[in-house]
Amino acid sequence: MSVKYYTHFLLQESKPKGLSEFRGVVEVNRTMRRGDLKEAAAVLARNFECESRDIKVLQWSRLH
Repeated sequence: MSVKYYTHFLLQESKPKGLSEFRGVVEVNRTMRRGDLKEAAAVLARNFECESRDIKVLQWSRLH
């Protein structure tokens, strides 16, 4: 069962160097702990093939 989350985050990119901003819906295969932005950054980092330290999650909330 997938769970949908709305997210708004910044990604520090190396080439071209700078910040990119993303907003949208992400589907995850499991329910995540509420307010765990560190885990959210790890999920996003896996999808973007980068380090979780390169992601700053501004908003992460479950959609109903």
